[in-house]
Amino acid sequence: MAEKLPIFAPTILLMVWHLLKYWNVFILAAFYKRIQIKNLKNLQVKGPVIIAMNHPNAFTDPIGLTYVTYPLRLKYLARGDAFKPGLLAWLLEQIGIVPIYRIQDGGLEGLKKNEKAYERVNHLLKKNFKIIVFAEGICVQERRLRPLKKGVARMVFGAYETLPHNQLTVVPIGVNYSKPNKFRSTIFYNVGEPIYVKDFEAVYKENPAKANNLFLQALEPKMKELITHINDKNYDQAVYFMEALCKRNWLNAQGLDHKNLSHDFQVSHQITTKVNEAVENKTEIVDEFMRAGSDYFKELDRQGLKDWLVDPKQNASVTHVNLAVRCFFLALGLPIYLLGLTGNYLPYRLAIYLTKKILKKNVEFYSSIFIGLAMALFLINYVAWFLIVYVLSPTVFYPLAVCTAFALSAWFSLQFHPYILKARGMRTILKNKHLGERLSIQREGLMKLVNQF
Repeated sequence: MAEKLPIFAPTILLMVWHLLKYWNVFILAAFYKRIQIKNLKNLQVKGPVIIAMNHPNAFTDPIGLTYVTYPLRLKYLARGDAFKPGLLAWLLEQIGIVPIYRIQDGGLEGLKKNEKAYERVNHLLKKNFKIIVFAEGICVQERRLRPLKKGVARMVFGAYETLPHNQLTVVPIGVNYSKPNKFRSTIFYNVGEPIYVKDFEAVYKENPAKANNLFLQALEPKMKELITHINDKNYDQAVYFMEALCKRNWLNAQGLDHKNLSHDFQVSHQITTKVNEAVENKTEIVDEFMRAGSDYFKELDRQGLKDWLVDPKQNASVTHVNLAVRCFFLALGLPIYLLGLTGNYLPYRLAIYLTKKILKKNVEFYSSIFIGLAMALFLINYVAWFLIVYVLSPTVFYPLAVCTAFALSAWFSLQFHPYILKARGMRTILKNKHLGERLSIQREGLMKLVNQF
C-alpha cells in the first residue's frame, strides 16, 4: 500500500501560493499580450485528471495554464535534478510540484526515486487533483510534437489501478506561442477532447504492453492536432514568414477576429499545412521563398518596419494626415508614458540583463527566468519607491498615490509603446518613397511564390 504523503502545505504556505499567484498575474500579463484557453470545460470536471501537454517553454507552460484555469489548483511534474536538497526543494514539493527523474538527469539512482514520485501522483489523483505531465519528456522550443515517452502510459495505467472505481481521464492540451521569448507575444492553450482510460481496461488486463502502445497511438494524434506541427524543422522560417505576410489577411477574409487566439490558431494551422504540403511537393519553390523572405524581413528589421506598412491590403492608413493625427495623440500621451518609464524602466531592464547573464544557451528558460526575476525586482522597486516618498511626505497618502500612478501608467505604457513604433514606421515609409517601392517589389515577389504553394 502506497505511503500516504503530506500534500497540503501549512496555512502560511497556502497564503504564499495565493499571493504569488496574484502578483504573477501582473507580471505574466505584462510579458504576454494575450493568454487564452479553448475548451476549458474539458478540465472543469469532477474526478482525477492527467493533463498531457507539449513542453516548449520550461516553467512558463504550467504557470500560464495555472493562470488561465484559476481557481483550479493544478499540480505538475518537474525535472528531478532541479530539486536540490534544501528550502527551495521543500517549498516546491509543498506547493504540489512533483519531481520526476529521467535517466539522463539522475541515472539509475534517479529512476529508483520515481517510485516515490508515482506514489505522490497517485495520492494527488485520489484527491481529484489535475496533474500536468509533459508527454514528450523534454523541453525544446520548436513548433512540432516530439515522440511521446512510454513512461506516460505506464504512469497513466499505474494510477488507474490505484484509483477507486478506476476513474481517470487524460486530457490532451497543446500550448502554442506566437514567439515564446518575445515580450508582448501570445500564449494559446488548446484543450482537446478527453481520453477515458477505462476504454483500454480490457486490453490492459490481457496485455499491458499492448495497452501502453495503443494508448500512446491514441494520444499522439490528438496532441498533434492541437498545435501547429511543422514537419521539417529546416522550414520553420517558411511558416514564420508566411504568417507575417498572410495571417492578418487570411483572418479578415474568413471573417475571423485577430484578437481571438482560437481564430489565430485556426489560420496558423492552415498556413502550416500549406507549407508542409509545399515542402513535400514543391521544395524548390519553398527554398526560393525562404531565401527571398530572409532578405525582405532582414531589411524590414534594419529599417525598424513591419510588413503591414508595405502590404497594400493593410497600409491604406499610411498617409501624412493620419501620421499628423497620430503625432497629436502621441503628444497627449507622452507625459503618462514617461511617468510609466520613470517608475518601471529600471527593474524591467535589470530583469533582461540578469536573465541574459544567467542563461547561456537554454532559450527555453528565458521567459521563465525573466518572469521570476521580474516578480522579485518589481516588488523591490515598488517597496523602494514607497519608502522614498514616505520619508519625504507628511502622510502615507502620497507614497500610495505615487505607487498607484506608476502602476497605472506602466500599464498605459505597454499599450502606448506600439503606437509610438507604428508612428515611427509610418514616418520612415512616407519620408523614403524609394525604400517603400523597393520593399513593395520584394513583397510582391514573395506573394507570387506563396500563390504557387
